[in-house]
Amino acid sequence: MAPRTVAITGLATFVGRRLTERLRESHPNLQLVGVDRRKPYSLDLSVRYHEVDLTDPTADSRLAEAFEKEGVEAVVHAAFRRTPTPDLETDHELETIGSLHVLNACAATRVRRVVLASTSMLYGPWPDNPNFLTEEHPLRGHPRAHCINNRVEVEEIVARWSARHPEAEVTVLRPCWVMGPRHVDSVVSYFEPPVVPTLLGYDPLLQFVHEEDCLRVFEQAVMESHPGVFNVVGRGVLPLSTVLRTAGKRALPVPAAILYRLRAIPSQAQTGDPPEAFFDYLRYLWTAAGEKGWDAFGEPLYSTREAWASFVSSRRMRRYR
Repeated sequence: MAPRTVAITGLATFVGRRLTERLRESHPNLQLVGVDRRKPYSLDLSVRYHEVDLTDPTADSRLAEAFEKEGVEAVVHAAFRRTPTPDLETDHELETIGSLHVLNACAATRVRRVVLASTSMLYGPWPDNPNFLTEEHPLRGHPRAHCINNRVEVEEIVARWSARHPEAEVTVLRPCWVMGPRHVDSVVSYFEPPVVPTLLGYDPLLQFVHEEDCLRVFEQAVMESHPGVFNVVGRGVLPLSTVLRTAGKRALPVPAAILYRLRAIPSQAQTGDPPEAFFDYLRYLWTAAGEKGWDAFGEPLYSTREAWASFVSSRRMRRYR
């Protein structure tokens, strides 16, 4: 049975904000509960908002109180950083400890469906990766990317929690890099400029999922029964060189040692991580297999190439507004 009341954590994130809008439009009788540390300015009045800071030690009891009060039957946990910050301790408190708070509240109120917003970046960029990583492949993350490692820990916590609570359906969704006209994050920001720095001698295969396909999968996961772990990717892959060339952008190849040295200080200041925490994803292979997700949720409407074209065309149209 579809849930009657759904709670979404992380309303300020892309998944949190857009999924709330999508569910409100497509399921008008569904009661939506929003959880975040600040109320979004544009939040629809029909969404019942609860102010909870997941870094607060009492967050689990406050969440449980809110879930009990609203009769929450399903929870979408999307309260994760879009971009890492230099405050490594707070990031860990929000993502890892905050996820524990959410799961504790779900257990206390017997929530019957939990959907976790993860990412295929958790597989990590490694030179010995196979061409396509299935959901059974170990999550090796990146040793220098603290938010990636936080979320690897979160998935381990969720797997243990799911084993202890078989009465709850747990769905873990691992989207690859999301592209589209409205999605914005640090990856999109990297591809925005007309000249894009790349690593000399490397031309990795990349894959994208269109924002609409990503949101459609999240909607199905919360409204239907799809327990398990699923990669969420578009069909096909593109070399980085082709990605940039089709967008009319110019690559600026730089030797890895020089690029990492030049960007070390600004990268640490902006994200708390060295530059390899991001640029290794443009150096080694980490593409994910999509068959399991496509079988469960249906064919994506956009391929990798079409998702990228959607992003590029939307940015070009902005020049004429």
